[in-house]
Amino acid sequence: MSSELLTSQPGTGGSRNGHTHLEPAPGKRRTRLRARRTHGPINKWWIRTHRWTSLALGLLFLAEAVTGAVLLYGNDIARVLHPQRYASTPSATPITPVAALALVQAAHPEINPTGVQRFEDIYLVRGEGNGRDQTDAFVDPGTGRINGLGPELPRPILFLINIHDCALTCEGLPGYQAWMTTSLPSLFGKGATVGGYLLGLLGALTIFLAISGAIVWWPGLRGLVAGFVVRRGRGPYARDLDLHRLVGIVAVPFLLMWGITGAAFYYQWPAQVYSALLPGAVQDVREAPKPGTGPMLTLEQAQAQVLAAHPGAEFDAFTLDKPAEPGGTYSFRLHQGFDPYHYWNYAGSIFVSVDSHGGGMQDYAPNRPEDPAAQNLWETGFYYGLHFGTVVSPIPRLIWLVFGLTPVLLGITGVTVWLTKSRSARNRKRRRRAAATGS
Repeated sequence: MSSELLTSQPGTGGSRNGHTHLEPAPGKRRTRLRARRTHGPINKWWIRTHRWTSLALGLLFLAEAVTGAVLLYGNDIARVLHPQRYASTPSATPITPVAALALVQAAHPEINPTGVQRFEDIYLVRGEGNGRDQTDAFVDPGTGRINGLGPELPRPILFLINIHDCALTCEGLPGYQAWMTTSLPSLFGKGATVGGYLLGLLGALTIFLAISGAIVWWPGLRGLVAGFVVRRGRGPYARDLDLHRLVGIVAVPFLLMWGITGAAFYYQWPAQVYSALLPGAVQDVREAPKPGTGPMLTLEQAQAQVLAAHPGAEFDAFTLDKPAEPGGTYSFRLHQGFDPYHYWNYAGSIFVSVDSHGGGMQDYAPNRPEDPAAQNLWETGFYYGLHFGTVVSPIPRLIWLVFGLTPVLLGITGVTVWLTKSRSARNRKRRRRAAATGS
C-alpha cells in the first residue's frame, strides 16, 4: 500500500500541525486541503518496513500476482483456442463416463487413459502422465464422439502454472528447475523445498503488506473520508501517492484472502489458526485403506460402493491407479450441494479412494450433517476455490481479475512515490551542502 505518507508534496509547500498548506496565488482564495497526519515513531516503522519489504521482494510478488490473474481464465483460454474440443450435443441418453473411458481405450490405446473428468458439457478422458501436459481425449457425451486429442491446457498456460503453483518445481511442465526442489532443513517444516517455501513466504508477505498498508493508510476518524480521495491538480507525486493509498486499502480484503489461502497451500499454521479460532473446524485426512486380498473389483462395482456411501451425491471424476495390482485403487471425486471447484476442470469436493481388492474406502467427505459448519467450509476446499475463483462463473470472476492486477498499479505508484521522495531528499542534502560551503 502506501510507500510513504508525507506531510507535504515536494516543492509545493510546508506543513503545520499535520496539515498541508499551499501559498495561494495572488487574488486567489485559500483552498482548504486534505488533512495529513504527523507520523509517530510506530507509524514510521510500519512505513519503512512496508516500503523495503515490498521493494526487496516486489518482482517475485508481481510475478505471482500477474500469473495468478491470467490463470483465473486458463481453462477459458483453452476453450477459445480449441473450441471444437468442447462441442457437446444434447441427448436424453448420453454415454456414461465409464463408456467414455472404454471408447478412448479402444480408439487411442497409445495415450493409456487412466481416468475421466466431467468438465463443462464434455468428458475429459485423461491420459497417463504425472503432470498436466499429458495427452487427453475430449469426448462428446451426447454422440460418443471423440472431439480431439491434446493437452488440456496450452503450453504457455502450463508454464504459468509452473510459476504460480509450483515455483518451477513441477517436473514435466515447461520451465522446470530441478534445483528448486532441493529439500530444506527440518526447521523450515517437514518436506519443505526451496520452491514450496518461497511460495508460502510470498503468501505470508501478502498478508503483511495488506496489514501494514492498512495501518499506514489509516487517516484517523476525522480524515476518514479524505483517505478515499485522489487529489487532482497537485502534480504526479500527489496523484500517485493517493492512488497507491486508495487502491491499496480497497484491495486489502482480496490481498488478505490470497495471502492466507496461498500460505495454507504450503504451511500448516493457517489451518491451525483456523482450528484455534473455530475449535473442531479442521480434521486430519482419513487414513488410506489397507490393501485387500480379495478378487479385483470392477470400476462399476467400486463406483456403486461410493455412490451407496453418499446418497444424493453426483459423480464428477474417477481415476484408475493400477487397480489390477495389489494395493491398487479407484479414486472418485463427487459433490453434494455446494462445490467450490464447480467451474474448474478438477470439479468435485468429496474425495473417495476404494481399494480395488476389497480393502475398504478412504472417505474424505465434507458437508456431513454431523460436522460443524465451519469444518465443512474448510474441508470442501472452499479456501482453494476462493483463491482461484472457481467458486464463481467466469463473469463474476472478473472481480478476482481486477483485484488480482492491483499489485501492478501498487508497484508502479509505490516506486514512483519512492523515487520522487528519494530525489527530493538528495536535492535537500545538495542545497544544504551548497549553503554550508557558501557560508
